[in-house]
Parts: sequence; C-alpha cells; structure tokens
Amino acid sequence: MIRKARVEDSKKIQEMINFYASKGLMLPRSLSSISEHILDFFVYASDDGIVALVALHVCWEDLAEIRALAVQ
Repeated sequence: MIRKARVEDSKKIQEMINFYASKGLMLPRSLSSISEHILDFFVYASDDGIVALVALHVCWEDLAEIRALAVQ
C-alpha cells in the first residue's frame, strides 16, 4: 500500500537511503533532515514493513523535484 510517510517511518527511511548512499548510489540523509521533510515522503508498505520510498518536493504549482527514490 502506498501512503504518506509518518514521523515513525523516519528511521527506516534513513536506513534505506543510507544503505544506497554507502554504495555511492544516493546521497546520505540525516535523521533530522528526513524528519524535517517527512511531508515530502511517500512509502510503499507491505506486511514486511517499508519496501520502497520516494520524496517529492513541490517547487512551484507545476514543478517538482524527486529528492529520493529507493526500492528494497
């Protein structure tokens, strides 16, 4: 199920992002940065927990930036 991320998802989001960052595939994100921008995040949650995430930051009414995208 795709849903808006919640504050309690922040740690798992950071783990996923920083896993790929350690491989040079993404930029690392701090927990405070993720928590500050949690409204930009959507997650795909299954019975096993969060398995995918995306952060979409709206810049203007017709322009947005994908800030993170990870699939486990």
